[in-house]
Amino acid sequence: MSEYDRQQQGRRYEGWAFTFCKAAFLVLLFQHYALLALSGLATLFYLLAALKGVKQWHCWAKPPWVTLFWGAVFAEQVWAILTRHPLFVN
Repeated sequence: MSEYDRQQQGRRYEGWAFTFCKAAFLVLLFQHYALLALSGLATLFYLLAALKGVKQWHCWAKPPWVTLFWGAVFAEQVWAILTRHPLFVN
């Protein structure tokens, strides 16, 4: 393996590490509501990107499926929070 190949592989590993670093930091901030916050933010930013005409996506699914998936996860999280922790006590 050449030095260039070794460095490219290292950059690829660093890219994955940075992705997990960002996710871990957001989980640290939001803790119990991490999935709610992250799925909502993913949905919001995918919608904004689509509205601005972005055609290249870096996710495991392509539009509109990735947006629909994270939107559904967000809706389920909101539903779970509202049914487990009512805002108003009768």
